[in-house]
Amino acid sequence: MKKILAILALATFGSAFAADFVSVDVDNVRGLEGATGSTAQYVRAGKGFGDYQLGLQQRTATVDGGGTLSSLEATVANRKIGFAGVTPFVGVGHDNGFNGATGSAYTYGLVGATTGFKAGPGFALLGVKTRVGSDEAVRTKQTVAFATYSIPVAKNVSVNLNASKSYQTIKEDALGLGLSFNF
Repeated sequence: MKKILAILALATFGSAFAADFVSVDVDNVRGLEGATGSTAQYVRAGKGFGDYQLGLQQRTATVDGGGTLSSLEATVANRKIGFAGVTPFVGVGHDNGFNGATGSAYTYGLVGATTGFKAGPGFALLGVKTRVGSDEAVRTKQTVAFATYSIPVAKNVSVNLNASKSYQTIKEDALGLGLSFNF
């Protein structure tokens, strides 16, 4: 599974300079039900090939009170499979565990769907994704509902307003801000 993730990441990241978009975002994450909060930095890239859209997301969270968590996710969607403006996707992710401790890293699968539409001066993207399968010793379950509103501020540059809510084992709310660069 790690080899598949590495191949997808290299294929997607290798084309990041020619990607349809690259975004850099920072979210303030509030842990719920006793969970610790964090500040999460994201780098996302997407590249379209005909009906296919490849995505890559790298996340590094600095946990309140110390420590870091980092993950990498690669996804693929096919626009022909979508229905009523909703496009499903599949992917794979790798979590390095808390502070990258030996033995705490794990790999997981992803399924989800997104929809997007023009709203006022910007573009709204809504989605949901959930982890499926994992090689983690005690499986962490997570479903995330997310929304981004991108407002153009210059040619090929937009400001992103982000919100997400995480359910199941990981319970968090997040609000953030970022920049997208379209190519």
